[in-house]
Amino acid sequence: MKHRLLPCLVLLCFVLLSPYSYAQFDIYGEGTVQLANGKSQPIDFGFSYFRQDGQYRFIVGRYSLTVPSVPQKYSLALVLQDDKQVWVADFINEPLTGFDLELAQYQLKLFQDTSLVNARGGFVLQLNDERYYFNRGPGQVNFLFTEQGIKEVRVEGMFKPAK
Repeated sequence: MKHRLLPCLVLLCFVLLSPYSYAQFDIYGEGTVQLANGKSQPIDFGFSYFRQDGQYRFIVGRYSLTVPSVPQKYSLALVLQDDKQVWVADFINEPLTGFDLELAQYQLKLFQDTSLVNARGGFVLQLNDERYYFNRGPGQVNFLFTEQGIKEVRVEGMFKPAK
């Protein structure tokens, strides 16, 4: 009995302590986009990472790919066009005037405030309580990952207005 128990315990410890046993997550995100044509549309946008058929799958929104390990980060691009509309190709292939997205403990919102003179097109990106304005190029929302899920979210290519 002792001889059978030891290999089982070793195998159990390997599985429990292996980083791959923890390297799975499913982060559901949902929200709404406001299209440039005035209509609204619901969106599902989240992240999943799991083992399937001996390979690891990483799913972002409606896209899925095979990866060797947990990606370090994923960048969501926000492209301002003519200071009138924003393109977020990961959400929809149409111009937007805004969106709301709730993803884990993060609230991400894009909206227009025409009273702002510093913000190009009056667009404001809000990540939880922090606000950002478009700068010269596209904005990026970078999701940084660990084996357990989202470690941090950073906004780049945009600037924070003085309070």
